[in-house]
Amino acid sequence: MKPYIIVLFCLLIISCKSEKKDNNPIEEAPITYKANWESLKQHKTPEWFLDAKFGIYFHWGVYSHIGKGEWYSRQMYEVKDEGWGKDIRPYHLETYGKDVHYHEFIDKFTAEHFNATEWAKLFKASGAKYVGPVAEHCDNFSNWDSKINKYNTVNYGPKRDIVGELEKAIKAEDLKFVATFHHSWEWGWYNTWSGLIDTTAVGFEDFYGERTLPETFHSFKGGHDASGQFTGKVNPKYAPSKKFINSWKTKIYEVVDNYQPDLLWFDSRLFVLPEKDRQEMVAHYYNKGVEWNKPVVLTYKNNDLAKGVGVLDLEKGRFDEKTEFPWLTDDSYAWAGWSWRNDLRLKTPTIIIQELVDISSKNGCLLLNITPTGDGLIPEEMRIGLLEIGKWLDVNGEAVYATRPYLTYGEGSTKLKKNHFGGVQGDGVTYKSSDFRFTQNKSKDAIYITQLALPKPNELFVLKTFGNEGVGKNETIKSVELLGSDEIVEWNKTGQGLKIKAPKVLPNEHVLVYKVNIRV
Repeated sequence: MKPYIIVLFCLLIISCKSEKKDNNPIEEAPITYKANWESLKQHKTPEWFLDAKFGIYFHWGVYSHIGKGEWYSRQMYEVKDEGWGKDIRPYHLETYGKDVHYHEFIDKFTAEHFNATEWAKLFKASGAKYVGPVAEHCDNFSNWDSKINKYNTVNYGPKRDIVGELEKAIKAEDLKFVATFHHSWEWGWYNTWSGLIDTTAVGFEDFYGERTLPETFHSFKGGHDASGQFTGKVNPKYAPSKKFINSWKTKIYEVVDNYQPDLLWFDSRLFVLPEKDRQEMVAHYYNKGVEWNKPVVLTYKNNDLAKGVGVLDLEKGRFDEKTEFPWLTDDSYAWAGWSWRNDLRLKTPTIIIQELVDISSKNGCLLLNITPTGDGLIPEEMRIGLLEIGKWLDVNGEAVYATRPYLTYGEGSTKLKKNHFGGVQGDGVTYKSSDFRFTQNKSKDAIYITQLALPKPNELFVLKTFGNEGVGKNETIKSVELLGSDEIVEWNKTGQGLKIKAPKVLPNEHVLVYKVNIRV
């Protein structure tokens, strides 16, 4: 009988192991991304990004010292009678003279008052959740300790690793770290063919890049202006050299490998790089995210990457309806301008809050640009404004953070204007108190109704979205409260819609949020 007992015992052990395996399924193996669009489309947009909604970045470099815009390095060498930037070369000649070249401004970018810790604390207080610098703009000057590009902030100018200091300070505040790249524009950026640039200056022989054909830079416009939109094919005679391509990619790899950004952002004109190299770059970053065991985000503009490979970014624009896919707006605190200058026309905190709410209601996120001075100070008006935005978010942030779009983004008569970069934007637009935006929490037991302009005391509104003809007609409302206020909200749901009476005393001077508690 003993052999039978042994067999039964073995069968029992096998059965127990099988049951244990079923109750504790093996976790899926991490994806290894390959350099093709099909593989890269498997990447999922992280939940942290969908929840975060609001971020900050900053155009800050040599051009910040000059104070005439981040395109100065190109436009100072452009002789033109009309068009954007036509006044820059005359300004340069009058102010500095024809013998002063862009590389001579580098050591004047001192960043002497820059304090990464103070900046990071300000960003934290503003309510931003993801923050970081322009790692490199279009002037071939890197803001990190680069080994491939000797023209960087460690060797010249500040003599500091700007990206490195910010990475540590930002992550110390438990914020996600952002690095942005604009250097795909550098091919043909400097008109080295013109004879206006001193390409023989000792130590700066390679700074202005390779000699290109005169029409190279503008050949990529595809009928558009300088926004970088393009739908055609790159003519081989204007295509970047292998040297440029390798440098473009290596710069990104340096920042990715050394500073581990949570979000990697790209300006337009990625299309000038060969498809294979773009695919390899994205795969490298996504695989690094797997290696670091943290979910990462990569953004792109226009049609620069295959749809679905990353998060689409609309420069200074947004969608006019909600979308089924997440997206990003990169926009500036200034209405027209990305880097410091003394004549910027700035938005108010209210306008930025309105923009953030509108974007969130349509399944988007906002990356707001600010403009530090060349010596490392954040302009006082921006600093105060950021704190004011943070104060509003402290009270009303549950209508923004960790929300998802409702059945419709909102209602109201105010329409945004078309933007030549893509989408719509709010310059010159004034919201009315009858303009509302909707979001909902992830458990769907609360809908947030945000009133984009302040109402008069006791003013009555009817939100038709919740009436018999609206998409929210079936909602069973338990209660309505006004965030930041102790007043009891008067409300009533009828066939016309949800009737809400404005409070007697407004709880803030920007935007009101009504929290509608729903029976699920």
